[in-house]
Amino acid sequence: MARGNSYPFWTHDTVAAAVLAGVGAASFQIKLDALASELKIPVITACVHAWPMILIFAGVLMLLVQPVAGWGGRGEESKGDSGVGASKRF
Repeated sequence: MARGNSYPFWTHDTVAAAVLAGVGAASFQIKLDALASELKIPVITACVHAWPMILIFAGVLMLLVQPVAGWGGRGEESKGDSGVGASKRF
């Protein structure tokens, strides 16, 4: 049943995933609010209210730091080092 579309996901799959993620995040927020109200620690309460922004910031950091860390190793690969685990390219 091959269709001409090259995309593996359909629009309704994306919408369903977004709705599921929203419901999950709302449920998680409710549980975190209950935990923060029991602990009554200002730092914990602030983190509970700001966790979506903290999560987004951490994701952006991971996206930016990973490519920067990979830049240094590319120059050494072309030198032809033959150590353990080195693969020969033909």
